[in-house]
This record gives sequence, C-alpha cells and structure tokens, in this order.
Amino acid sequence: MDIATIVGLAFGLGLVFFGMSEPGSFTPPETFFNLRGLAIVLGGTLAATLVNYPLKNVVGLLKVSLQAFFNKGNNNPMDIISELGTLSEQARKKGLPSLENMLDGVDNHYLQVGLENAILERDSKKLETFLDNELNSMIDRHTNGQEIFYNMGSYAPAFGLLGTVMGLILMMTRQATTSTVDSFAAGAQDSMSALLGGMGIALVTTFYGVLLANLLFIPIAGKLKTRTDEEVHSLKIIRAGIISIHSKEHPLIMREKLLTFVDKDTKRAARQTEK
Repeated sequence: MDIATIVGLAFGLGLVFFGMSEPGSFTPPETFFNLRGLAIVLGGTLAATLVNYPLKNVVGLLKVSLQAFFNKGNNNPMDIISELGTLSEQARKKGLPSLENMLDGVDNHYLQVGLENAILERDSKKLETFLDNELNSMIDRHTNGQEIFYNMGSYAPAFGLLGTVMGLILMMTRQATTSTVDSFAAGAQDSMSALLGGMGIALVTTFYGVLLANLLFIPIAGKLKTRTDEEVHSLKIIRAGIISIHSKEHPLIMREKLLTFVDKDTKRAARQTEK
C-alpha cells in the first residue's frame, strides 16, 4: 500500500471540502453536488478516452491505476544486487546451466527470462539485444497507461467547461422565454437571484473537471511514471548482473559494477557491511 497516495488524496479532498464549506459550519452547500454535472464530466472523459484508445486499454485502466496505490514487487537495489550475487556464485561454482534449478525461486519475471536466455544463448550480443527488447517492451506498456491518465486529465476540464456552457445556454434561454419587460421591472431582484443561482449550478461542472484532473487523473499518471522509473532502474541493475554472470565475471567484480547504480550513502553502507 502506498501511504503517500492515500494521504495525498485524503488531504486534498479535505482541503477542497473545507474550502467549499460555509463559514463556521464545515458543511458544503448542496449546490456543489450536481449529479448531471458529474455525469457530463466523467461520462465525457470516458467517451473521449474510448474514442482515443482501443477498448482493451480502457478496460485495463482499473488494473493500471491500482499500481499508484500498491507497490508491486521488490525494487530495492541492494536486495536485487544480493540476489544477483548469490546467482553469480552459484554459476561460478557449478556452471551457468546449474542456475536452471534456481529459476523457480526467482520472483522477478525479467530476471527469470533473462537467466533462461543466458543459459541457452552463447552470443553475448544476442543476449544483450534480448534483454534490451524485454526492457523496452515493459517501458512501452507502462508509458501507454501513463499517457491515458494524462489525456484524461486534459479531457476532464474541457468537458467541465462544456457542461458550464450548456448550463449557461439553458439558463439564458429559459430566462429569455419567461421574462418580459414588465415582469423584469416588477421582480428584478428575484430575476437576478435566479440568474445568479443558475450560473452557480452551471459552473459546478467546471469545478468537477478541474478537481478530477488535478487531484486524480494527472497525479495518478505522475505516480505511475515514478513507479516505472523505479522499476526501470531495478531492471537495469538486473540487466547488468545477467550480462556479468553470462560473461563469467568474478562475483566481487560484478558487485562493484552493480553498486554504481546506487547512491553514495547506500554504497558506503554496503561496503562497511562487507568489512
């Protein structure tokens, strides 16, 4: 569970409710809750997304969005380096084919398929090409999910504005058909109150669009990008480790190479632990 995402959403919604509330009451007016306005924004955003992307991508949005709320897998660089060190020692003592017996205990898919290919492939260049293709394929899949949420973040305010324009058109049309010069002169104050009230309701859709875009869709896209960056960094460590194991480098040399992927403090702590 990603606590930062939950806290951020809760804190953001809390501030919005606080800003919506009447002074001293902490209760938002019913004006802010308009089902038709919310349907226009959410429905329009979903419709535009369906037009822009294949159905299978849109259906998979829920699964993709869960990655912003849950940490998937272990992306701790030192844990990965430690696991690669164990595999390297095994390959050095009993040979590369002996790693086949350890594949079932490997949780990381990229590491598993990479080792399988390393066992079968003698050409290091072909192995590097395979690992690069697997990595780029993962990046493309993740980037597609991020792109959908970024685009939804641009659709939502646009449909919010559309809902506002629709509301203003309806409001002005009704006002024009129900008001005459005499009735306006007789009830100018009531007419102005109705006009302002209708305008407030019309603006609610813009409120929904801006809120959903800037508190939900765009932040989720940003969190997915952060998740991808973390995973790519881990997979680059794995890539370097597999190539090192395949080339039969000494485990200590491989470890020093892999430590270049971590920050200075982590590297210093790891070397102190070795001593």
